[in-house]
Amino acid sequence: MKTQPLALAASALWEAAIEPSRWSDALGQLGAAMDGIGACILSPNPKLGWLVNRDLAEPFEAYFKDGWEALDPRRRGLSRLRQGQVLIDDDVVTPDDIRTSPFFNELLPQAGFTWWMGAGFHSGENFYCLAVQRGTGGKKFTTDDKATFEGLQPTLSHLGRLLDGMQKETISATLSALDSLSHAAVCMTDDGKILDWNMNAEKLLDRDFDIRNRRIVIEDKRAAAQFASALQTCVDMVHDGGFVIVPRINKHSLLLRFSKLHPVVRCSFFGASILVSIREIAPPAVADRTILMQTFDLTQAEAHVASLLASGRSLDDAAKLLAISKDTARSHLKAIFAKTATHRQGELVALLSGIR
Repeated sequence: MKTQPLALAASALWEAAIEPSRWSDALGQLGAAMDGIGACILSPNPKLGWLVNRDLAEPFEAYFKDGWEALDPRRRGLSRLRQGQVLIDDDVVTPDDIRTSPFFNELLPQAGFTWWMGAGFHSGENFYCLAVQRGTGGKKFTTDDKATFEGLQPTLSHLGRLLDGMQKETISATLSALDSLSHAAVCMTDDGKILDWNMNAEKLLDRDFDIRNRRIVIEDKRAAAQFASALQTCVDMVHDGGFVIVPRINKHSLLLRFSKLHPVVRCSFFGASILVSIREIAPPAVADRTILMQTFDLTQAEAHVASLLASGRSLDDAAKLLAISKDTARSHLKAIFAKTATHRQGELVALLSGIR
């Protein structure tokens, strides 16, 4: 077997790691280089996801969805793959497996698959297998094929480090962007393992809501149960999940909202899939009067009234707090309406509510 197609396929894998939309083509190219119908990258933990060329997507969906991975005799070779060995079917399955196993006699014929060869690699804490599939009529992989495929192992080792680095950079960039907007957030896997959190989230950690051993720990038992339920709901749903209220002693409660990371982002790094945004449920804040004056050319007195209205106070309450008459307060409100191009108090409050 010529090594040049394999070298070109290795280059395609590098390009796909940088541009995730190219994974399908790269894996298809790798499969062709080894006289196969395609290739895949998958983990023993299906929650970490998998990558495959588009022609093999449907069979691999069935492989995981219908529980075939648990019946796959090739899983016997996981420990050897972790040790850096390249394996083929003859290394891990027996003639009896091929003759009687539902995996070989039901799934593979339905999928149009026959023979397999795999090599393992690590990316951070996660382990993956890069496997090539041959189709119906294809020949068994041989020891010569193994020797050729072993030439990919240095590439896989570097690829694993690159993917891990990209994962950390992408998560960090996402959380930093939220930090700049004063939003607290945590990024986690489908099974609740925390990958990273930002500085605003760090400020909210305490005895009632904490991160320990890469897990969110909630002191309130009811809220903890609701958290687990909301996480699973988010994992199972196509779109975003729900929310949880976390009570805290002598502090404002926390509102946790669950969101699924966009599929394009998920493909950039295996494992990360859920973003949890966190904020304190606090009384309405008082709008910054200096900003109101500069933004809308309000007088100091008008800015005082506008700030109190934005915090949810009524006009009568504002008049009492500022020790002015109701007529004076109404006069200020009329001027505020004119300068902010609003016409009703609710419209004004909506406009000013974001100014803190």
